[in-house]
Amino acid sequence: MSKNFGSNNFGSKKKAKPKSEEESNQKLPQWMEKRFPETRQMTLDLKRIFVFLTGTSGALLIAIGLLFLMGVNFQSTLIYALSFWLLALIIISIFFTYRNLSGLTLRAVQASPCFAGEKAVFELEVSCPKQQKKSAICIGWKNQDVATVNLHDNHTIHIKLSHSTKHRGRFKPEKLSIFTSYPLGLIKGWSYALLNMNSIVYPAPLLQESEDKGDSLDEEADQGMEIPRGTTDFSGIRDYQAGDSPRHIHWGAYAKTGKVQTKTFVDYASHDLWLDWDALSISGTEIKLSHLCAKVLQYHQEQQVYGLNIPGRTIQPASGEAHRNTCLTALALFGEGDHSDAQTQVSTDGIGS
Repeated sequence: MSKNFGSNNFGSKKKAKPKSEEESNQKLPQWMEKRFPETRQMTLDLKRIFVFLTGTSGALLIAIGLLFLMGVNFQSTLIYALSFWLLALIIISIFFTYRNLSGLTLRAVQASPCFAGEKAVFELEVSCPKQQKKSAICIGWKNQDVATVNLHDNHTIHIKLSHSTKHRGRFKPEKLSIFTSYPLGLIKGWSYALLNMNSIVYPAPLLQESEDKGDSLDEEADQGMEIPRGTTDFSGIRDYQAGDSPRHIHWGAYAKTGKVQTKTFVDYASHDLWLDWDALSISGTEIKLSHLCAKVLQYHQEQQVYGLNIPGRTIQPASGEAHRNTCLTALALFGEGDHSDAQTQVSTDGIGS
């Protein structure tokens, strides 16, 4: 029994080891999430700023070490003084680099929608206390736009950063990097902000050859259906009938022929254009969305009154910029289960919805 007990105990230790490794791997992200929570506004402080040596300062430390050894060997006070002065320069740079980032505040302002494949533009407000000045602070995303910020006379400025997109839907950029090597380039101060902001990415507009019924029929009937006994457009002349308005009697024809005739008029009931998902003869969800997106842009440019009917959402016919954005947003969020009008203005929780 002792052998079995020993073997079982050994096996249990083996199984417990991976669990401890998983827990240690989860500690770092949890620690980072506490220091850098997702928020609309963030101010850099002692807990959020990291300071590193640059390659220049690393080479300088090696040179300081060699100088110190030379000073020991030759007992030279001047070499001692030079090595200690260079070391003090690095230490002082740590303080000034940290101070250059400390107190910096970033706030998400708004995000502009774009089409898939284009760049979404995000507007940020960067500020610092009035008694401070900030120089050469870089803000941006990796492999994307980076803006250099200087806060001297103005303690609050607005910057715009763009980020490339690939797919339609809600686009949420990754964490924003903030770094500086001010003042001497010997020390690099670094931090990042996970701002609560997102942009709406519309489908890429691409017209397809489609024999959609609802669309083509409405385009042929530009004036719409005729409504008899109207008052707008002249239609013709007919014999007088009891009850006709005296204002519509053709007095010129009566003077020539002696026969009473009446002018007829018609009105036209407008045919609203409908972009109907089920009427499209093309296949593929993304292809349909791209086609409908292109048609929305076309009808908007032509100042047409049009409606949109897609699975899960029907938008009544209208026109104008707001209607265009509503239709494009519905196409962008198709399949997400939330077709509410997603504004790209700042809400209480961040940019977008």
